[in-house]
Amino acid sequence: MKINLEIHNIQHVKQMKFHIDLSLNALTCIVGKNGVGKTTLIKALQTLRFADTFTQTSQPGIFKNDSLIKYTIDGEEYQFSYDADIRSLNSKDIIPSAIKENIDVELPIPYGQRFSFFQTLTKADSEIRSNIVLETYESPAELIDFLNSIYSTTKFNNLIRLKVKKNEYYCILLEESRYIREDYLSSGEYLLISVYRKIKNQCKFIVIDEIDISLDAAAQTRLAEKLRSFCQIYQVNILFTTHSLALMKTLHHDEIFYLLENNGVTSPTPASYNLIKSVLFGFKGWDRYILTEDELLQSLIQYLINRNFPHTHFQYKIIYIGGGSSVVDLMKRNSEEEFFSEKPNVISILDGDQAKEKHVQHFDNVHCIPFESVEKQLHADYYSGSAELIKLIGAIPQMDNKKFYKHIRKQRLMSETEVFDYLYKKYQQETQAFCEILRKFLFLPEI
Repeated sequence: MKINLEIHNIQHVKQMKFHIDLSLNALTCIVGKNGVGKTTLIKALQTLRFADTFTQTSQPGIFKNDSLIKYTIDGEEYQFSYDADIRSLNSKDIIPSAIKENIDVELPIPYGQRFSFFQTLTKADSEIRSNIVLETYESPAELIDFLNSIYSTTKFNNLIRLKVKKNEYYCILLEESRYIREDYLSSGEYLLISVYRKIKNQCKFIVIDEIDISLDAAAQTRLAEKLRSFCQIYQVNILFTTHSLALMKTLHHDEIFYLLENNGVTSPTPASYNLIKSVLFGFKGWDRYILTEDELLQSLIQYLINRNFPHTHFQYKIIYIGGGSSVVDLMKRNSEEEFFSEKPNVISILDGDQAKEKHVQHFDNVHCIPFESVEKQLHADYYSGSAELIKLIGAIPQMDNKKFYKHIRKQRLMSETEVFDYLYKKYQQETQAFCEILRKFLFLPEI
């Protein structure tokens, strides 16, 4: 199932576009500044299942006469537009039950389904007690493992599952037939049981607004791995919003989407953790590190990135270290201690004259530029009779490559950018092949 959604003129949202492919069975995190429209998006998704969602959860003042939500699901279109009689959204379209049954949305306090479930639990208490006395219950091993893992505890070893009519309930069993009902657990524990219940129902699309609001930081750091696993086991998709850096840091790079407004249209845009950290919280950080030999090579790499990729997915830092072997040695030590980042997030780029060295050939994440060095290539081209360089520079007596480069820079015969432009155009095919290495390192893999 593929869902395309458009929101027009609801509360702060002038126009929003959202798309999700439910065949991916993926974890998706939506983040954004307050007021950008995260909860409006979540309510719009719930409207597919409960047409009165906005009526029950929002003030009439958020709508205008041209307020509209348009859904396109597997090619079929459904619309909810403003109805002045009810001062909310309404639709003449009939949403098929197959769509409704495959969307399950959990809103935050006080509108979430887990809060309306309190009354059901209270009414079922006497039958819950009878089942416990008669020992007609079972041990939900998977849920016990889930909760124990999230909270790093054995507290849930005595959790039981029992059925009353069509509903399943969970309790922690105590001595002498006493028990703690799930709604008497902490709000975070109760939320996770509610989420697990949705996953077990194998509803194709599970949406949770503000998933972190009831969870402590330690629990948040363990949550994504478990949810990601459930997505694959039960063939479901879980979308959630969060403000938690602790949770975001544990997500894969293709799981975080930033709600960004561009030319009046707000839409989820793939974003790295460090971009989110910088934009939302003002903390600066980098997702990728490029280690290199000297300032000139650092400048060349920056030039190539700016020229070919003005907007990279990952935040990056280029650091010059010294000699080629020192660069690779630092990268090796990072792979053991991770003082920069995890091993795949750090590469070394050296001059081409290092290509046959052992410290290059023995590592997949060490790369060389397509010429021996900036100075050597410029020097070789000039003294081999490059008409273009001779025209730019004029006559220069024989000197070694470093003195030659210093001379043309000191005399302002060519700027650094002009040198890079010359090499880029002269060796365009080789340079483009090298730039492909940079592209793969600084962007998400193409699907």
